[in-house]
Amino acid sequence: MFKKTLSALAVACVMLVSAAAAGTIFPAECTDIDGVTRAGYLDEDGMTVLPFAYAQAGDFADCGLAAVENEQWQTAVIDRTGKLVIAYTDSPVSVDFSDTIVAYRYTDHSVYYATDGKRIGSYPGAVGFFEDGLLLCRNADTGLYSYVKQDGSTAFSGSYRKAGAFSNGRTLVQTQDGDYQAIDTEGTVLYTLPNDVTPSYMAIYGESTVVVTNGTNQALYSLSEGKLLTEFLYNTISEFHDGEAMVRQINRWGIMDTTGKLLTAPTYYYLSYMGEGLYAARSEDGSVSAVDAGGSLSYRTLSYISGFSELRYGLSWHNTADGTLIFFRKNGGFAASVKEAENPTILTENVVCVTQDDTRKYIDLRSGKTLFEQPKSFDLGGGITARTVHYEKFMGYQQDGTEHGWDVDFPEISGLSDKKVQSTINSEIRSFFLKGPSVTAEYDALEGSYGASVEGSVLVVWANCVSGKGAGSSVWNNCLAFDLYTGTQYTLNDLLTDDYIETVKQLLPDDHAIYLYSYPRISTKGVTYFYNEYESASRRAYTEEYLLTFEQLSGVLNCNSACYKALMTPYSPKVSAAATGYSDVSSTCWALQYINTVTERKLMTGANGKFRPNDKITAAEVCTTIARQRGLSGSGALPAGVRAGEWYSDAVSAVYANGLLEGLSDNFRPTAAMTREDAMQLFANLLQADGTAAMSDTETAQTLASVKGAGSISADRRNAVALCMQKGLVQGFSDGTIKPQGTFTRAEFAKLLTTI
Repeated sequence: MFKKTLSALAVACVMLVSAAAAGTIFPAECTDIDGVTRAGYLDEDGMTVLPFAYAQAGDFADCGLAAVENEQWQTAVIDRTGKLVIAYTDSPVSVDFSDTIVAYRYTDHSVYYATDGKRIGSYPGAVGFFEDGLLLCRNADTGLYSYVKQDGSTAFSGSYRKAGAFSNGRTLVQTQDGDYQAIDTEGTVLYTLPNDVTPSYMAIYGESTVVVTNGTNQALYSLSEGKLLTEFLYNTISEFHDGEAMVRQINRWGIMDTTGKLLTAPTYYYLSYMGEGLYAARSEDGSVSAVDAGGSLSYRTLSYISGFSELRYGLSWHNTADGTLIFFRKNGGFAASVKEAENPTILTENVVCVTQDDTRKYIDLRSGKTLFEQPKSFDLGGGITARTVHYEKFMGYQQDGTEHGWDVDFPEISGLSDKKVQSTINSEIRSFFLKGPSVTAEYDALEGSYGASVEGSVLVVWANCVSGKGAGSSVWNNCLAFDLYTGTQYTLNDLLTDDYIETVKQLLPDDHAIYLYSYPRISTKGVTYFYNEYESASRRAYTEEYLLTFEQLSGVLNCNSACYKALMTPYSPKVSAAATGYSDVSSTCWALQYINTVTERKLMTGANGKFRPNDKITAAEVCTTIARQRGLSGSGALPAGVRAGEWYSDAVSAVYANGLLEGLSDNFRPTAAMTREDAMQLFANLLQADGTAAMSDTETAQTLASVKGAGSISADRRNAVALCMQKGLVQGFSDGTIKPQGTFTRAEFAKLLTTI
């Protein structure tokens, strides 16, 4: 079996390259409890347009296409409906898009496709795209450049030391004799530059302008006039964007056109091109502004730490000293602010991705709502929950200015009845992740997440990280295994006999030496071995995994070992009724762990030693538990018909004041059993209060399509029911129904409380 570890992709690889494109569909990522990060596409309402089924997903380019990868390390190109335009094939280093062509870039060649998926051809040493019908290619053996046509034939005789892409039928080349010339698409020499100047860039701008250097400073030279357009007055002249270039003179920056005319005199301390005709400019007073080529102000701030790096979809950002991200638009308008956030990525003109509270979030700047975010906890079953803990260790800066260090997630387990065992397991997990792969890797970068599963009565936790940066980095996916009853830590030696190595060697592929198969992970099916390949210049770090089943290992399997027995024994904590404190909750009750949890957290309590697990829960009890869970307080206002002075009045007031009874306050009857659809309306209100976007009617219909008898759901409850189903709070019954007019028992509601 071959499987690619997604943390390796997300951290260690060159990301798929796509041109910026306006649109409302954007890629998003989510890491599941298996530790694998998957990508899909959302729209600006937070609805899933294309499912989270890709290993990686790139932005949609202007041509309406995007590059995606699967878990077999293959790349494809899709359209906005998810249709494959270019089928999956071996992954290139990158994928580039133009308006009409898709380029798969490999280390020594590029494969070009039309945007309808038709293969154009493969070209060794290709650079860029076809311009004026010709493609620039570099010969790997000689290092010389030449031009080819789409059919692969040579456009004209001649090979060059340096060469640029054609534009308007002309380009610059350097002959093998060292002369710099301008040629046309037939290879005819149009102009020859003087020997005392050298082009800074192999490009012709405007009518016939070239940026040249005398070895110290730079100037503009006109090919057609055969003379300098400016003197060598400038320390730096950048490449031109839309006919404008940045110039530096005596440590001050300005902007110039292709004729040498200064559009903005060199007055800025610093200048950089943001895109879409705007520049980031730092002034003498310390302020930073977004200005156009003429110096007209679009946006200005004195509160600046970093940012102004790009203008995308008409949107840019900067952050402030208090950790706030400020987003502003091209016209200078304020878009939004996001507090205590970092690592912004602009996805559309209205949606950004940021890291906030150590969580990746996709935020709608118009409403401030979180459209989607990485889950912080996972239900492992049996009342056991894995909550994500984030750990960072700063270790300095790399040569490119980016931070160097550790950025790791690991789980904290809750829900075990034996708190001493739970504490022991969590201590070992924390130590495992904070120590990292090895002593020798202590000072290498480490980034990634974790996976966890309950195998019988064994908790298995594994790292899913990349250790190191760039070439030489590798996947770290070592694991731990614990007995959930005793906290005993198991290794492979506790499961197999002492002579297992030879059997394992015979079962694993002989493609690699046996010692290269590492980090064996146990499960109820068998033992999985991993072969982790280092990243190289042409290949990112990846993982191959091989499951050896217990049938295959039967000759060396110790079936009498505590480890094997634990794997074969489903986890069912033996908690006595006395331990729960309730005489009506037995040790075999399906909701035992949920009842224990809500009792420990003082969210739900019983009376006279009984929890009443099978009683229908009332609206008053629902409001009371929600108010306790959220720490809510009210203003004293109550829904119509609810009397003050009752035991539940304060809780109902608190929930009502915080808007959580939206859609429920009419005919609110606190002492009546709350219907399932009404309870789901309240939980939907909770989700939306936490930033979850409401579902559209279309997505609601799609979600409820599989529900038998969905027509019995009240019209004003359909969206709420669908949202609760989408978030996994409610599953249908075995007969396919949702029973909207039914009720929740107190035991069922205890489970809901521990899930949300």
